[in-house]
Amino acid sequence: MTDKMVSHTELSVKELVFGVNRPQQWWDEHPKQQKIFEGIKESIKNKGMEKPLEVTMEKRGYVVEVGNQRLRALLDLDITTASCLVTKQV
Repeated sequence: MTDKMVSHTELSVKELVFGVNRPQQWWDEHPKQQKIFEGIKESIKNKGMEKPLEVTMEKRGYVVEVGNQRLRALLDLDITTASCLVTKQV
């Protein structure tokens, strides 16, 4: 049985890798999701990110498991750091 350790830390968004990276075509085909994303982006712009991203440490880096739209919004808004809950196998 593998134990997990979770730590709360601030990471550079440049260190983060999308767990799910959707091409622009996907967004074009899902206008409701684009509207939801715009709401998330506006909320972060006005209030900051209220929930940390949930990431795992893997060989390819810090992978966002929960919060990919928030990561996209941070990148669009040129925000350089993100609050993250990092899960590591111990």
